Amino acid sequence: MKVKIAHLYYDLLNLYGEHANITALVNAFNKKDIKTEVDLLTVDDKKDLDKYDFIYIGSGSKENLIIALNDLIKEKEQIKKIIKNNTYLLSTGNSRILFGKYFELNKEKIEALNIFDYYSEESNQIVGESLMNLKEVGNIIGFQNRGTIIKQKDNHLFKVIKGHGNNINSTNEGYRENNFISTYLLGPILIRNPHLTEMIVNDIIKSNE
Repeated sequence: MKVKIAHLYYDLLNLYGEHANITALVNAFNKKDIKTEVDLLTVDDKKDLDKYDFIYIGSGSKENLIIALNDLIKEKEQIKKIIKNNTYLLSTGNSRILFGKYFELNKEKIEALNIFDYYSEESNQIVGESLMNLKEVGNIIGFQNRGTIIKQKDNHLFKVIKGHGNNINSTNEGYRENNFISTYLLGPILIRNPHLTEMIVNDIIKSNE
């Protein structure tokens, strides 16, 4: 068994050293004597997303988010397909705004991938440690540094114990549909929460049996 991992826009959306999420995942598989193959994919690279077991996209500057969006929109149907097929796709930080209906940038409304029924608005900067709960594994810790809020009705990922949710007063944070997971939490999240990493690893192993 070999697990295939893709790091999308590793060069553009890696604002907080989030390549370490890939390191955490690879190390977790190595401990189980499972080989991994990591592809670093960026703008204009061929992206056969359905061949991967895990896909990761991190956060970046506003300018780099637009560059990534303009490239990623070509893969919209692929993304919808892999989400339906339960491929793991983890989006952290502000990259999560790319998958909604639209987001605001410098007071301009920009159409996003429109895969999910949420949208993002600009807000005052939200900075600080957060404590969340995920029912499958328990408490999750992470850091937030963002200038956007998400308007979202359902499919929440975490319950907020301490810190901010999708918007300032929300008791929920993140989005989950099948194995698509998005969260504002940084850290990197898989480094700081090995129990979350273990859950993902075990799910991928099970799906490959």
